[in-house]
Amino acid sequence: MTKRKLAGGARGLALNLLLMALYVVLGRITFAASVEYGNVTSVVFVPEGVALAFAILFGPRVAPGIVLGQALLSYWSGPSVLGGLGIGLFNAAEAVLGGWLFRRWGLSRRFGRPRDVGLFAAMVLCILQPISATGGILVLLAVGMVPPEAAAWLGDAWWIRGLQKPLPSLDLVPSAWVHWWIGNSVGQLLAVPLLLAWLTPGTRRADPVRLLELAALAAGVSAGLLLLPWQSPQGFVLLLAVGYPLLIWIGLRYGLRAATVANVLATLVVVSAGVHGYGFMQQMSVPDRLFYVSFFIATGVLSSLALFALLEERRALIQQLTELASKDALTKVSNRRYFVEQAERALAQAWRAGSPVSLVLLDVDHFKRINDQYGHAAGDLALRALARCCMETLRPGDVVGRIGGEEFALLLPRADARDAAAAAERLRERVKALALHAGRSHALRMTFSAGIAQAAPQDGLDDLLRRADEAMYQAKRAGRDRIALASP
Repeated sequence: MTKRKLAGGARGLALNLLLMALYVVLGRITFAASVEYGNVTSVVFVPEGVALAFAILFGPRVAPGIVLGQALLSYWSGPSVLGGLGIGLFNAAEAVLGGWLFRRWGLSRRFGRPRDVGLFAAMVLCILQPISATGGILVLLAVGMVPPEAAAWLGDAWWIRGLQKPLPSLDLVPSAWVHWWIGNSVGQLLAVPLLLAWLTPGTRRADPVRLLELAALAAGVSAGLLLLPWQSPQGFVLLLAVGYPLLIWIGLRYGLRAATVANVLATLVVVSAGVHGYGFMQQMSVPDRLFYVSFFIATGVLSSLALFALLEERRALIQQLTELASKDALTKVSNRRYFVEQAERALAQAWRAGSPVSLVLLDVDHFKRINDQYGHAAGDLALRALARCCMETLRPGDVVGRIGGEEFALLLPRADARDAAAAAERLRERVKALALHAGRSHALRMTFSAGIAQAAPQDGLDDLLRRADEAMYQAKRAGRDRIALASP
């Protein structure tokens, strides 16, 4: 137990150190690109997004990394170490709250439903960032109101007054609050889906062909951007007009990971244009440019996420309906209709290849007695166990289906009657060895009888099923718990 605690403590320390380093480095890069006069918050404050993603993935234990990261960042380029600690406490509190709300509301890290995107956006814009912006502004006001005499008495040290100009009066609060809210909100909207998409196991990936297609698309877009006169108003408007549909299309076609990366690349281009005042933003002040750039990034990110979620929800619904139409609800193997479709395709392929194909038809012995003695729930348990044994015993490419109440069929391509009999015998021994607990003191055991038929050149699926059925009843008449071969 002590080793577990030590390992857990080491992991927690490593997470906090990593988060602290990311917070400082990304914060420095952000401030270097977009801070004006020491008070205009960045257009995209990425550290806030990283902090929230860590809180969602790893829980409240990452809070110290947020506080220390903000303190170090403030020592380097912010209000002060003292102010950074105060801001860090507010940022840590809202990140922990965001992680709790994300789990409490049951949001998916894969953003596979429009509900996930909508609640995530509402959480960031209406709950988390009002807390962060309000707390940050209060800290800047508090630092700005420290009298010079008191600062001198305390040594006028770097830990009270840092590089960033504090807020000395209430007149500057509304503008500072809005920019703070915008920068942190956009940072979370951009960074959280990116990190969750790449760090969550099981997120759907694009196939290799689509990845090559995406790489070719990225190369073409890059070449187009180099040739586009986007410093002009017309070029920049064209960039925006093409950017929205392109981001949305990438999300729809290539999945969440590609969409989040495309959002980041588009953000780099748009932020660069905003910082340098290209296009129609040439005559605007820096705060106004940052506002327009933030609006474009936020709407682009949310549009691509929302349409991706709609497509994912539709895909999941189609998959669910397909499964309902093709799978047996109880055992999850193919139902009779889908088994017939698969078996007919497998037969046709076997005839074209000139390879043998065999069918095994099996029926649980005395299944009515199991239901009467143990109950129908026990009968369902037995059928599920039999289906699971079938799927685990057979080879890839074999087809298994439930074609009646307690009757299953197995089609074995590239197997003659002898191979099919050996496979059926292995399955029979495995099923006979099962001991199922059905709520009674005695374990439930079952056996089955099976008939095997190898397809002849003139056989269709109906002929094969009929011959296997006759062989199965021959096995039952011979005493059950055995396998019989159909006559050629």
